[in-house]
Amino acid sequence: MKNKDLTFSDWLKNFDNLGEEEWVTVFSLSGSRFDNEQITYFSALISDDKVADALESYQWDLRLDGGRPGFVTQYIKGKPTTKYYRFLEEGIEPLVYWRTFSGRKETFLEISEEYRLYFNLFEEKQGEEKKVFIYTNDDGEEDEVIFIEKNKVLVKLKYIKEYLAAKQSHLAIYFELMRFSEKTLEDLGQKEIDKVMKGDDYIYSLCVRDLSLTNAKSHGWLLGKKLIAGQRDFKPTFWESKEEKFEEFIIGVNNEGKEITSSCNTDYQSNPSFLTPIFFKREVLKKYYDNPDRYSVEDGYVKREGFWGLRVMNNHRDHVVVWLGDLKSLPYKEQVHWRTFNVTPGNRKISYTDFTRNIEGNFTGPEHPELYFKYKFNLFQKTWNKKFGWNLFKPLSKEDVHYIKSLHVPTTNEPKEFEDQILAITKILIDSLNDKKLIEGLTLNKQDVNRIDKLNAFLNFHGFNSPAMISFLRNLQSLRSSGVAHRKGNKYEKAKKFFGIGQKDLPTIFEDILIKCIWILNTLENKFLK
Repeated sequence: MKNKDLTFSDWLKNFDNLGEEEWVTVFSLSGSRFDNEQITYFSALISDDKVADALESYQWDLRLDGGRPGFVTQYIKGKPTTKYYRFLEEGIEPLVYWRTFSGRKETFLEISEEYRLYFNLFEEKQGEEKKVFIYTNDDGEEDEVIFIEKNKVLVKLKYIKEYLAAKQSHLAIYFELMRFSEKTLEDLGQKEIDKVMKGDDYIYSLCVRDLSLTNAKSHGWLLGKKLIAGQRDFKPTFWESKEEKFEEFIIGVNNEGKEITSSCNTDYQSNPSFLTPIFFKREVLKKYYDNPDRYSVEDGYVKREGFWGLRVMNNHRDHVVVWLGDLKSLPYKEQVHWRTFNVTPGNRKISYTDFTRNIEGNFTGPEHPELYFKYKFNLFQKTWNKKFGWNLFKPLSKEDVHYIKSLHVPTTNEPKEFEDQILAITKILIDSLNDKKLIEGLTLNKQDVNRIDKLNAFLNFHGFNSPAMISFLRNLQSLRSSGVAHRKGNKYEKAKKFFGIGQKDLPTIFEDILIKCIWILNTLENKFLK
């Protein structure tokens, strides 16, 4: 292996940046003597009144596996007095805990619980040995704060600086670097070094000398610490008062065709008033459909659970309408998102359903196919279960529930969005068929029948024959299995012809599919539930 500089000049040239970059390494174990290089980082919180003492020595103030509570016994006037301490070294506490168990169990890393609770961080696992801790603000915006891997911990600078200011502490970043060479110092043309370097916020020892080991004739050793102060202008995150900002939206055009805009910070007495309709492309909803774990698009409502909600009129095929005054309930970044898809009123109108609800004040069911399908599907499931004692369509698992939440008529003509929705509707309507219950007590004429075959057998057993329904479901399954899940082939071409792909745009085709699915539910309801 190539010999590296035993004086660590390559590492020291970036020393000023240590603890000053966006992500700070507060724990790391890498390399070994057999790699000719070994690097260790550790950290601790040093109270401000202990900083001067800490900078008197390049030795670490805390052991790598230290930080546990314990007892200290002192002799006062010849009598032992024992006292419990949360941290054995007063004014020094770990940020990272390296949990070891004398080799009996696998080691792992933990971050200070107080630090996690200060920002109310939640944990997400990213594989077997990686996890991230995330901060969520009042608007539901998320920010990654901590990364933990097998032997490494990174913290985001702006959060640790705030925490240090709150704790009236400094972050001590400890480092130990060792490099080994198979050559002697004389062979390397290197003089022996043994010195201590000290500055306003650091101290370290550099030692370069010969060794008498089989595979190492010389080595360099760098040991020390650097202290990072907290925020100068300290202001706790959770005390921050949000600056109220309001986006302007299009309310019309003037006699020259130029857009007229108005702030959404309006009320019922203002001009334009709270109830001025603002129009948006349906694409505005795609962001929310694409992230069903965070957002929910419902009939008349879009929300980020626990953070914000927006009343919408989303029953029109071509656009979404929101009252101007309702838009101010959104966080400003969300207002900007909606402004991107804002269009002029032109000849656009509110849908019949939304007019009946919002203007006339009367109840009516949804009319947009994606909303009506979900409405009808839920009613059908309850009614079927009430009569038969089992669900015709098995409830989606926790891992698959996003298919129903994100089901929608594609907002673009992009094949991927269309194929995602084909996958979703087949998961809901075909893959979820309760095949075991469908064939209970039936004798099938062939082996290896699929769910659609079993549904057909169930229908025939009850004296109902619907070739159109079964043909539709088979073609839908073929469109999914030969188009979405696999490379496209002959089966896909047949399904493509059946649904008119290539003759109509993809959103229209999927809307037709949803209408056909609604027809299936209505047909089964009329036959079995009335």
